[in-house]
Amino acid sequence: MQQPSYAIGQAVFIRTDTPDYAEETVPFKTLEEMVNICCRAYPNLTLEKVVVYSMVESEPCALTLAFVASTKAQRPGHLRVAD
Repeated sequence: MQQPSYAIGQAVFIRTDTPDYAEETVPFKTLEEMVNICCRAYPNLTLEKVVVYSMVESEPCALTLAFVASTKAQRPGHLRVAD
């Protein structure tokens, strides 16, 4: 199978080391590359969604797979320093 010269999708990560949870995207060209990107652990990044692009009858289409993640943390109004 010939590898495409363009991205067929992207993995969208949320930066957890910034207060505004900025997005960081990583494009991929093959499904194998997508699996490698999504299975790897990245410091300060949480996988939020995967978007796969396609052309159906000359119309662009996208499939978005979103993930729900949660963290256990203190609320901003109840911060305390651990002893």
